[in-house]
Amino acid sequence: MVVKLQHSIQKQIGRGDLRMKKLVAILLVAFLTLGLAACGEKSSEGKDLVKVGETTINENQLEQYMQLAAFMQGIDLTQFPEDSIKTIKAQMLEDMISMKTIRQYYEDKGENPLPDTIEADAKSFVDEAKSTEVVKKFLQEKKIADETLSGFYYDQFYRNAYFEEVEAGMATIDADAKANYDANISNYNVDEVTASHILVATEDTAKEVLEKLNAGEKFEDLAKEYGTDGTKDAGGSLGTFGRGQMVKEFEDAAFAMQPGEISDIVKTEFGYHIIKVTDKKQGTKTFDEVKESIKSGLVSEEAQKQIDALRGKKKIEYLTKDYPAPTKE
Repeated sequence: MVVKLQHSIQKQIGRGDLRMKKLVAILLVAFLTLGLAACGEKSSEGKDLVKVGETTINENQLEQYMQLAAFMQGIDLTQFPEDSIKTIKAQMLEDMISMKTIRQYYEDKGENPLPDTIEADAKSFVDEAKSTEVVKKFLQEKKIADETLSGFYYDQFYRNAYFEEVEAGMATIDADAKANYDANISNYNVDEVTASHILVATEDTAKEVLEKLNAGEKFEDLAKEYGTDGTKDAGGSLGTFGRGQMVKEFEDAAFAMQPGEISDIVKTEFGYHIIKVTDKKQGTKTFDEVKESIKSGLVSEEAQKQIDALRGKKKIEYLTKDYPAPTKE
């Protein structure tokens, strides 16, 4: 991904450099969107954790969904300390409860927000997921049941239907989005570059690479040949990043460059880099550019309030001291 400013899990530049807190945050964001909070209807082994109405969520289901979410985010859970795993599981359990609450909301209303083809579509989704060898191996190793994948697919429709219903009831959402933009315009300042790099272990190797670049050889080809980190197979691509995401030496060099330029040798704690900047954006995003994302955030906030209200009317029983009811703020 990028060279992170603070402590990394792995001492190299690549997709695995996210700090532990960042990793936890990614998973929690995934869960908080309710997109991974599915829950199969069939019972599985494991201790019962929570009862929502007449539906029970058990320990095995919670474990499966955490493993599935981590896999989909490309995160290695073995890198997490035990307390972080517990935090993730506790939050995920709350979101599984919320997802069950949404399902029961539609059941209580006697409405079915699912398309007529949902059963066939869900089966195709599961079959397609299992047709990829790496996914199939993961599912087998972690004992992820078909019902888990199918439940995840079903819940996308429940979630989307509920959020659309919430948005339809927000009569002033466009005006609210503009007011939010005006009040937080500094949040939409842009200062970022898109770049690639070639990371090598020694200065002599870096000089050799730079000579070949100056002679006209392609940056991407040399990245694949000489690169020593996880970006080499992508031609050294680091994607787009803002300030504060790179170690200082790397950041200073990259942000001083213009699109199309290739740097001299840049030394950091990770080794010797040659950087190529392909795009650079600075300024403030217009309201039209961010309008939909602001509206999405406002809808999510309102939906969460309404879900909390639904949960307040629902009989929810916490069945184990390992995962007690959250303390109200």
